[in-house]
Amino acid sequence: MIKLISKKYTKYMNKAKLKNLFMVADLKLTFNNKNATVERYPAIGGVNDNETHTDYTFYLPQGFNPKKLIEKEYVFTQTFGDYYDLKGDGKMYRLRLYKNVDTSPKVYDQTEIETAIKGHGLPIVAGYNLFGNLICYDMVPNPHLLIAGESGSGKSMMLRTILSTLLLYKRDEIDFYLADMKRTEFHIFRNRESVRAVITDKKRLALYLAHVHAQLEIRGKMLDARGLDHIDHYNKIPGVAKQKYIVFAIDEVALLRKDKEIMSMVEDISTQGRAMGIFLILSMQRPDSKILDGQLKSNLTVRYAFRHADVINSNITLGSGTGVDASSINKADKGKFYMRHEEIKLLQAPKLEIEDAKELLDPLSVPPVYDPIEELLDTMVTDFNSDQTEDESEEEESGEEEW
Repeated sequence: MIKLISKKYTKYMNKAKLKNLFMVADLKLTFNNKNATVERYPAIGGVNDNETHTDYTFYLPQGFNPKKLIEKEYVFTQTFGDYYDLKGDGKMYRLRLYKNVDTSPKVYDQTEIETAIKGHGLPIVAGYNLFGNLICYDMVPNPHLLIAGESGSGKSMMLRTILSTLLLYKRDEIDFYLADMKRTEFHIFRNRESVRAVITDKKRLALYLAHVHAQLEIRGKMLDARGLDHIDHYNKIPGVAKQKYIVFAIDEVALLRKDKEIMSMVEDISTQGRAMGIFLILSMQRPDSKILDGQLKSNLTVRYAFRHADVINSNITLGSGTGVDASSINKADKGKFYMRHEEIKLLQAPKLEIEDAKELLDPLSVPPVYDPIEELLDTMVTDFNSDQTEDESEEEESGEEEW
């Protein structure tokens, strides 16, 4: 009985808070009716309650600009804290308040990882939801990933977590090509099983991309000859040489924005790669609308948005009109990010320090392998720094802090 009364009281108080929020945020429609001035606030509808959250439905007055609601969303945070979700269609909105939120620090836990990735062909680690559940997804039906966020937000840690997990549990099924354009992140993956290349300059990147790009045509002809539409179906044919997945990761892809040849190959892979088993993981500190525009952006079906500088950058990563702003993530909340997948979720990335990652990966160490592409470059100048603009050099010097 006491529990029931407490639940009703909580619902009543939250409803009262919501009404007060509308007034504090000045979310009202004002108009004249004859000789009187009329003010209309959003109307609160139904309240639905369950074990994990309570939903409040409200309706904006007809004629009220929903952009004003989005502009004043910070008042929702001030009123209800960080653990809520607000979604709507311009007329009807649902405010979801979460209960029993798990805010404990999250570190890389192999037992939890192993459980979460079961059943996924190409498992990509995301993070922990508000209830402490680890979220992963399968990249095979959800091709290509964008990770964006300011320096120190947790972007590099996320890359480390994703690639370490794939190497630990799926390396026999994947060939890795890792391009580290700032020479700061991927050195721990050098000389590991199934890592075909760790690339740190544009000339090598262009050659390795051309090699992988050629696989689009080669694998496409293999599928056409069998009347198939996906490399997974080809690999099920008895007696054929199995074709591994290819994961091509590029850290700080924004540094390549002026190289049309490279970006053209990246876009081709993003368009055709899914059926061929070739996947991209792209990351950048500051989203660049010149890169994330048109076909490439639409082909990056999953996006992680760590803290961004402003709502404009957030909209480049997550899309406009979502009502979600990655610049609202507190600087102190290292590793917190929005994941855009089937819906947008707020998650906390597991923390994997570089020394811990090295310890996990050391058993996978192999001697350096002869690479014919390196022979092609013996007489080529490969000083990447000389090709950079002043702005790019400044980006390189900024580095990304560990958290």
